[in-house]
Formats: sequence, structure tokens, C-alpha cells
Amino acid sequence: MGTVLRQNDAAFGIVERYYSMAKREPTMRGDLEVKDIVGFNGNFYDLLRRLDEVQQPRVVIVAHGNSLGLTMPLVSTTMISAANVALVDLLALVDGLPIPDDVKLADFAAKNSVSEMDALDLAKACARIRDHGSNCDVVHIRGCNLGIDIANLATIRKLLGSRVVSAPKCAMLYSGFSPEWREPELDVEAWKTANKPKTRRREFVDTAAGRSKLVMDLHYAGSGGDWAGAIQRKGDLRKWADVIYNNTSHGTDESMPIAAMWPSASGYFLPHETGYVEQLVASRD
Repeated sequence: MGTVLRQNDAAFGIVERYYSMAKREPTMRGDLEVKDIVGFNGNFYDLLRRLDEVQQPRVVIVAHGNSLGLTMPLVSTTMISAANVALVDLLALVDGLPIPDDVKLADFAAKNSVSEMDALDLAKACARIRDHGSNCDVVHIRGCNLGIDIANLATIRKLLGSRVVSAPKCAMLYSGFSPEWREPELDVEAWKTANKPKTRRREFVDTAAGRSKLVMDLHYAGSGGDWAGAIQRKGDLRKWADVIYNNTSHGTDESMPIAAMWPSASGYFLPHETGYVEQLVASRD
């Protein structure tokens, strides 16, 4: 079991709703069951503070990223992000503790527009997590494109003393989804004709298992997602949620939040599909 940490701003409300219903996160070694969801204040120091508080061996961190690393600021008083170039310098500070190197401390503070006190607090927070022994043993980051450069994950792994840090090598999104339906059933083919896809469209059908046709249009908008869709029979959305979430206690009725991997070429992958996990890469000790 593990804890999900997500940024506190309003755009991440969908993340909380998703994990409250899905109750799991697929990983390269199987599903991680989610036991709770914790917010942090959108900067790297507050993330470290919350990780130090929850002290969980397995965590999922949901945050914005790109091929250069995490895009959240290092601390609340700077616009400099926790990208790999900054975290490499932070790692040098952490490795020098418990006695900080004054020259490296001053250099880090100047380069990243933070006070020397904030720089030292960042280093000490990392050291507390790393020295704990079991905190953050396995870290699953779910943010766009962080896995494109494995160095991003290796630096975070060394900072936190983790055995494994994983992340996607493509964009990903969290989105609501509430398909159109009719009683007793919707003519999905007619709906498709009347509603041309504005973005990536996929169809799911498994009549042998009693799940009627589901059409899901997803759109990745850079920092979030949008959707459209339809289902042949309203009651079958719950049956599809059983499969996509891999649990039957989600409470889905007419809508469901979803997560999806968004490869650069085409299509998307939902959590129940092998393609979702195939978009992940990991740095291992």
C-alpha cells in the first residue's frame, strides 16, 4: 500500500477524485494500492516536508514535469523550478551534511534565487528522508515527460535515498469523463457520425462480458485534459470502471475520473492496459 501526494491547487482536484475511486496506481511491478491522499503546497520544499511527515515506503507523487525535470518551484519564494539542474546542485549540498559547505550553500542560494536558510532547509529535508531507512523506498512520479531523461529520476532517487524512482516517458493526463447515454440504449454509431472526434478517439467493447460499446475522446491540453464520449447502455459504465480501475468499490454511476498515458504519436492508454505501464521508465539503485 502507498500514499498519493498531489499539489494543492484547484487543477489537481481531479487527481484526488481519481485516486479516491481508482484506489490504485499501476507500476512496472504490479498495482500499488492507495491507502490515502495527501496535499502539498506546490513547491519542492513543501513536498519534502510532507514526505517527511507521512513516512511511507511507497509513494505516488503527482506533479507537473517535463524533460528537464519537475516544474514546481524549489521553495515558495522563488520562480526557479526543481528541475534536474537545480537538484543536482542540491544533491551536492545533501552529500556534504551534517556540516554544510558554506561555498556550495552560497552558490546554490545565488543560482536559484533562494536564501541560504532556505537552501539549508531543502538539504536537511532531503537528508532526513534519506537517512530514515524506509521512507520513500519506492517513488512513483506521475508527471509529464519526466522519464524522457533518466537522469531526472536518478537525481531524485539519490536525493531521497530511494531504491526505485519511476515516471512516464510521455505526457499523461487526469480528466473527468461523463459519456452521453439514452434509455434504453444509445445508438453509438449514430452518435459517432454526429460527433466527429476533435482529438484522440478510442472505442472499447466487450459484449461477451456484458459491457456494451464505450467511445472515449480524450484531449491533452498541456496541463490537464478534456473529454467527450458515449456509452450504449448507461449501466455499463460501472462495469467498465470495474475493469479500468481494477476494483469494484469505486461507486461509479454516470461519470468517472480517468488517468491516461498520452504517447506523442497517437492514441492513449488507460490504467488497465499494458500500454500504460509500457510508458514508464525507472531509475534503480
